[in-house]
Amino acid sequence: MSGLYLWWGDLARGLHLPEAFQYPFVARGIVAILLLAPLLGGLSHLVVARRLAFFSTALGQAALTGLTIGVTIGEPLNAAYASIFGFCLLCGVLMVYVRRQVLLPADTVVGVFMAFTLGLGICLLVAATRQFNIHQIEAVMFGSLLTVTDADLLVLAIVAVLVGAGLFATYNLVLSDCLSPQLARAQGAPTALIEYLFVVVLTMAITASLKVIGALLVEAMVLVPAAAARNLARSTRGYLAWSVVLAVVTGVAGLAVSTLWRVPTGGAVVLALCLCFFLTLPARALRRA
Repeated sequence: MSGLYLWWGDLARGLHLPEAFQYPFVARGIVAILLLAPLLGGLSHLVVARRLAFFSTALGQAALTGLTIGVTIGEPLNAAYASIFGFCLLCGVLMVYVRRQVLLPADTVVGVFMAFTLGLGICLLVAATRQFNIHQIEAVMFGSLLTVTDADLLVLAIVAVLVGAGLFATYNLVLSDCLSPQLARAQGAPTALIEYLFVVVLTMAITASLKVIGALLVEAMVLVPAAAARNLARSTRGYLAWSVVLAVVTGVAGLAVSTLWRVPTGGAVVLALCLCFFLTLPARALRRA
């Protein structure tokens, strides 16, 4: 990675960018955004089609609880991937299972799990603060370029490749199940298995992106790109393409704002995404007219 950092420093100086853009941590942030934005942007329209936006919020809160559990049992604060992924996956699978077994609306079931994970996390936080300063988890809550390491980039790259390959091989089947589970079931598709596997994939993507976007804001990255793309797309293929493009553009823009004004990366990226959504609203109105 050192060669990449040297290349980026030379490029930033050659383009006469501000000095803040010449540091290695900015190069790590750019690589992270270029991996993360297509990953979450590609999942974004599927999350919206499956109506899992609220579900993503619950997984973000579960990630904080998983981090607290991991630190309490001795995992390093900067690499508690096992506990975060394990707890998020457990919560995600249980949410799907309970939702398929009861007659309650899906948002009610998700709300129950949100309350449970948040309450458990608050109680465990008291024990965890004996081992670390509570302010150290702010990067996981809101995202920070300063905390992104080479190991984080490796995890993000592996997850991006696995998720991308899986979606490429099964995209039509997953999309059909998202748009009309009844029709997919009538065609013989294993809808229950698809839903569980999609939850696993979404959990992997959210866990890998926490260092950059933050647990409290990761929902926006898997929701807003699709919402903005919906204002521009004229086909399903365009919907996917616009979701990825808007995620990349706003990710880089948020990264630049975060570097210049020293604000949390996740907050800057989310604000850029929301601005993009509002700017694309006139395009949807014009298309209707």
